[in-house]
Amino acid sequence: MKQKHFLILLLAVLSVNFLGLINDIFDVDSALYACIAKHIVNTNDFINLIVWEKDWLDKPHFPFWICAISMKIFGINSFAYKLPSFIFFCVGLWYTYRLAEKLYNKTVAQYSVLITGTALHIMLSNNDVRAEAILMGLIMGGIYHLYQFSNKNTILHLFAAALFSAFAVMTKGVFILIILYSAVWGDLILKKKWKNIIHVRWLLVLFFTLIFTLPELFALYYQFDAHPEKIVFGETNVSGIKFFLWDSQFGRFFNSGPIKGEGDIFFFLHTLLWAFAPWALIAYAGIFEVIYQRIKNGKIAKEYVTICGFGIIFLIFSVSKFQLPHYTNIVFPLLAIHTSQTVIRYTVKKKWIDILSKVSIQLYCGLFLLICIGIITFYFDEINFWGVILSVLLCISILLFQLRITSNLHQKVVVMGVVCSLVMGTFIHQVFYKDVLTYQGSVAAAKYINEEYKGRDVHQVGNSWLFQFYLEAKHHINIDLQQLKTIPIENRPLVYANKYFLEELREKQLPFRIVKQYGSFHITTMNVEFVNAKTRKESLDTFLIIDLNTSQLSDTNGNKKENL
Repeated sequence: MKQKHFLILLLAVLSVNFLGLINDIFDVDSALYACIAKHIVNTNDFINLIVWEKDWLDKPHFPFWICAISMKIFGINSFAYKLPSFIFFCVGLWYTYRLAEKLYNKTVAQYSVLITGTALHIMLSNNDVRAEAILMGLIMGGIYHLYQFSNKNTILHLFAAALFSAFAVMTKGVFILIILYSAVWGDLILKKKWKNIIHVRWLLVLFFTLIFTLPELFALYYQFDAHPEKIVFGETNVSGIKFFLWDSQFGRFFNSGPIKGEGDIFFFLHTLLWAFAPWALIAYAGIFEVIYQRIKNGKIAKEYVTICGFGIIFLIFSVSKFQLPHYTNIVFPLLAIHTSQTVIRYTVKKKWIDILSKVSIQLYCGLFLLICIGIITFYFDEINFWGVILSVLLCISILLFQLRITSNLHQKVVVMGVVCSLVMGTFIHQVFYKDVLTYQGSVAAAKYINEEYKGRDVHQVGNSWLFQFYLEAKHHINIDLQQLKTIPIENRPLVYANKYFLEELREKQLPFRIVKQYGSFHITTMNVEFVNAKTRKESLDTFLIIDLNTSQLSDTNGNKKENL
């Protein structure tokens, strides 16, 4: 592919993924992580991770540190929270290019970047931001420098590999080292490069990785190990360092830690079909072919970095009890590199799989188009103008690129898939999610209070992290109604709660005034009732802004109970 064409497509990929930064934060995990970073900014306490005024032990510190730094620069807002993830997403693309070019050639590198940036769940995750985008950049940087260090004993690659590895560990835990070393060592083992494996240099990398991880160990020791009296997971004498080194990752894998889960061994096998769309079928075919050739013919592939790096962690995730779609995002770049060379190899050799390449992309393009049409007609109350325009652009763009890109078959397949994904991503970010995000009542309520009730104390009933993040005023998470009765009416606070809280107010005979009400839905777990415009209203929970200062009202039972 010509460099100018690649740069145009790359700019489009970055632009579509950037669109997610201007949307509100999603509930629940994203909002939780944003609140932790907000607490760091407000208190300048980079050691203690606090949630609801209590010590929080789950994820390592690194993502919260960099998000807090971003908020200190750009202010406490959703853009500042999401920006570090986008930056590390770009770092991941850069190292994807570098690794693919090192393993194969420039064309594979170009395709790998475009495929990674247009995988469906990558685009979704750049909207619903968690730790995976950060981790993807760190993992790809770590693998690249470890691979280079396995062949070149340079100080640069030694320290870079150790630094990326340490940051990755401080983002998700020591389990991440399995991905890094399985990719590099798996390649060396399958190629029987034993001298490269049995070498003191690996001890140096691990040693400096440990050195660079010391800030995390110190923070955990200071917050937990040095305070055995703290109650965590309902117990005392909880070691933060032990949780970090074992329970957080290995404890979850063996389901023996304080946080337990359930899993299906085939979960990621079928999840990948949509999460890595529109490239999944080609990726599966390429993996099967490499394994088949190795077992039957003993044929050695050009590299096993991508197969081992993706395959081993894929198997571990599959047998684990903790399974969420975004877990696989961190190894999508490795899968993209393998998919890129698969498309080129098979289309050049005119094997049967070149048909699969074309048909699978066309199949996914057709499915994307049907999804767009379905959303336009089923989700919206009336025809969405921009949705229609984008859907038409989808059809026209795919048709034009099919007609114009004739230099070679693999370029046509890749460009067609990229264009289809970009239009789909734009539709999701700017049409679908733009409307869906309006059903997060906590965000609207917090913004309303910020504008209309500056300086007022706010009590929050329930654990809405979104409300906590977007609210600028001083707020409290516990409310003692009996104590409130002793406070003069003119000094009583606002309360954000669901509609059932009104019964408690009536029981305590506390006067109140309903300021605003919001229909809200947990949008990360959408169901048919919510997606259907005709039944959406019934699926919403009702949340209220309640003013307990009723000194100006004669009706103390709430004279503005409209629409309840």
